[in-house]
Amino acid sequence: MGRGGVESFMMNYYRYIDRSKIQIDFVVHGFEKGDYDDEILELGGRIYQVPVKSINYRGNIKALKKIITDQKYNIIHAHMDAMSYIPLKIAKKEGVSFRIAHSHSTGHLTNNPLKKIINEYARYSLRRCATHFFACSSFAGKWLFGEKLFEKKGIIINNAIEAEKFLFNSEIRSKIRVNLGIEKKKVLGHVGRFIYQKNHIFLLKILSEVIKIDNSIVLVLVGNGYLKKEIENEVVRLSLMNNIVFLDSRNDVNDLLNAFDILLLPSYFEGLSICLIESQANGLPAIISDTITQDVDISGLISFKPLNNIEKWTDAILNEKNERNYSEMKQKIMYANYDIVTNAKRLQDFYQNLI
Repeated sequence: MGRGGVESFMMNYYRYIDRSKIQIDFVVHGFEKGDYDDEILELGGRIYQVPVKSINYRGNIKALKKIITDQKYNIIHAHMDAMSYIPLKIAKKEGVSFRIAHSHSTGHLTNNPLKKIINEYARYSLRRCATHFFACSSFAGKWLFGEKLFEKKGIIINNAIEAEKFLFNSEIRSKIRVNLGIEKKKVLGHVGRFIYQKNHIFLLKILSEVIKIDNSIVLVLVGNGYLKKEIENEVVRLSLMNNIVFLDSRNDVNDLLNAFDILLLPSYFEGLSICLIESQANGLPAIISDTITQDVDISGLISFKPLNNIEKWTDAILNEKNERNYSEMKQKIMYANYDIVTNAKRLQDFYQNLI
């Protein structure tokens, strides 16, 4: 339970579901303490840790089976995209009546050919193990479950947020920009794990081009991940050290968004980025890859660009007026049905109706 998009989604809903009516436990892979562990325990949840399947596959299966059989859950809700196949297959075998597969993406989180083959097998097999098919967007649902199945049985669960928390604050903007030493800079921001999907190399290519025109531009990268060291080395190789700020995974992204002038998201794929919902609540303009579903644009603040044309990205950045549009953003989030209070009650009702 680190600070990734799926984890943020789960915590947003967990905080607002009536926990006196629904008991929610978390099964996590690995034995490190997560960022949200203390909060989960304080709110009454239980956390079960199982071995990472790529390190100890048999141990992973054995642990999952024991948890599912011992606790006799009514519902298993899996958030692992294609690899939800594993816990849901066990749940089906152990007689769990309701097995929810939840798609949060539109691609496999790997570029390893062998792992892609395994994931593809799991993606198709998953459809036989789940009883219900959730997705953050229609694009994500059709990718994981197939168009016909999702159109017939799919349910979209919005990546809802607490909009009030992300509204623009000029005082916080000034404070953070001073603390980071970027108060007089044009600031590009990116929030996301350093993984293949997020395409950080492309961000460095963009930065290399825009500073040829405006050397005051700074890129702030927020997050951790297995590719972070590689990106740090590439920054040194490209001599971008004076134009980039690395920040670890943070619990104050809502504040950090105030400090940015433009959010960049050149992902190879996304289900429906929760960060983009948060940035729109803040009134922050965003430039993102056209591989991402246009359903994410609920405010008119998002510009879609192709990954094969860096010139269009640099032109959009250099021509952005930086005029923050934050009027009525909370109302826009609520009107588009991305308010967490309403959505958490909907999910709670769904669980209760199943049982």
